[in-house]
Amino acid sequence: MARIKYPYIWLFCGFAALGACLYGYDGVYFNGVSSLDIFIQHFGEPNGKGGHEVTPSRLSIMTSMINVGELVGSLTAAPLNDWFGRKGVFMTGTAAIILGVVLQLVTSSSYVLVTVGRAVLGFGVGNFSATSPLYMGVWRTQLALGGYNAYMIQEIAPDSMRSPLLMCWQLTLSVSQIIAAAINRGMVNIDTTFAYRFPIGFQLLFPAIIIAFIWFVPESPRWLLRKGRSEKALRALEALHRDDKTYDPQPDIRGMQADIEKEMELDAEGGWMQLIADPIERRKVIFSAGALVAQQINGIQWFYYFGTVFSESIGLADPFLMTLIVFIIQVFVVLAAVLLANRLPRRPLLMVTTGIMTVSIFVVGCLGIPGGAVSETFGKVIISFVIIEIAAFNFAWGPLGWTIASEMAVGRNRNKIYAIAVACFWITVWVTVFTLPYLYYSANLGPKTGFVYTGLCFITWAYVYFCVGEVNGRTLEEIDGFFRDGIPAKDWKKQPRKTVLSMTDKKESSVQEMEEGSGEVISEK
Repeated sequence: MARIKYPYIWLFCGFAALGACLYGYDGVYFNGVSSLDIFIQHFGEPNGKGGHEVTPSRLSIMTSMINVGELVGSLTAAPLNDWFGRKGVFMTGTAAIILGVVLQLVTSSSYVLVTVGRAVLGFGVGNFSATSPLYMGVWRTQLALGGYNAYMIQEIAPDSMRSPLLMCWQLTLSVSQIIAAAINRGMVNIDTTFAYRFPIGFQLLFPAIIIAFIWFVPESPRWLLRKGRSEKALRALEALHRDDKTYDPQPDIRGMQADIEKEMELDAEGGWMQLIADPIERRKVIFSAGALVAQQINGIQWFYYFGTVFSESIGLADPFLMTLIVFIIQVFVVLAAVLLANRLPRRPLLMVTTGIMTVSIFVVGCLGIPGGAVSETFGKVIISFVIIEIAAFNFAWGPLGWTIASEMAVGRNRNKIYAIAVACFWITVWVTVFTLPYLYYSANLGPKTGFVYTGLCFITWAYVYFCVGEVNGRTLEEIDGFFRDGIPAKDWKKQPRKTVLSMTDKKESSVQEMEEGSGEVISEK
């Protein structure tokens, strides 16, 4: 049997991937809970017909408030990471998650407590969603080393693991969505408060795992070096490579130290006002933040946050089962995307999948034109096109949106640019989730809401055409040069490539064979 390379790094990255579990589970479980009869009875309002209903405004606030918490949590994660380290933020997020879940569990009638609890829970999820990828080290940063401009990993994982880690992150997120959908499906026939308390309380499993094992997880060596704790950084690296008895941490220590010094120089040269006043930096912001905005405005959150409610409203016999089936399909699509996406040209892939999403959501809108109750046949056709949209999204925009955002955040202001991009992501999600109940119910659009997202899909397509270039195998320095020289994104593929050589994970000065777009650490003479 082949020996696993970097087993302890895989183990610790798996621990960090609990952030993906939290994000994925949270985005789905309330989708089902809010459509349960017992939940509507306890947290809805009398409808004048002897029953209860959750009004669009109440559903909008309860559902979207978690996104406000996630926005605040992701923005505050940056200073918290600087002060307390990655493990410190994991514990801060854990405390917020426990408090948020408890606030929701202690009530059986107060939608205010549920709303506040979801906001606090979102703060913890935001902490994890911003810190977990950082700890795992899926982002690259520029450094000057031994006469080379190299691109080395930021945190605990070697750069050669970046693509596998991305696969694990995406798959973990998708699997957690399946778990949430399965739990919701199991609560359908329960008519006590357990039906909604269990899906909410199940989230306590994640902080329990974190509290139980965080003491065995090493802190980020990079953060320790930034704080001047070189001895602890050395021990952390040894813990990460404990399976390799020949491992020498000193080259990695020197490499990360050089990286940190270069980053401090870049930060000194950058500034927030440059992101507005400097046309080059402003273009980077538009390209980076635009990727995450374009990823979210095409209607995908319609099903993620309101899929079960939507399936029920169009007359499907078992909306909970349909939601579960959709997320199972999604896992296989995400797996195919990670295995194939980097081998396919990015611009055509995004243009084609965006086109498929546009057509799918337009058909959903057209099927709602007759108005009134949706027939069973129409309901099945509508959900079929929703599945097509979700598949198209997860084959391209799902894994590529965040990648593009990080690749476009280059140069002296890269941290500031990426922070704005993440903030734009959470704001876009919140606006989408907040407005959906009003569009569907208050505006009485029903499935015709698809027409709204059809128009927004054209904005997504325009972003791809004007802002997405082919950068596979390009160094961050080359991408920065494209911005500096004002080269249109559609022409990036035509630009001559510089000689790109790979460096081994441990030998900082050992130049290896030519690599292009392989995910290895790359350097340029």
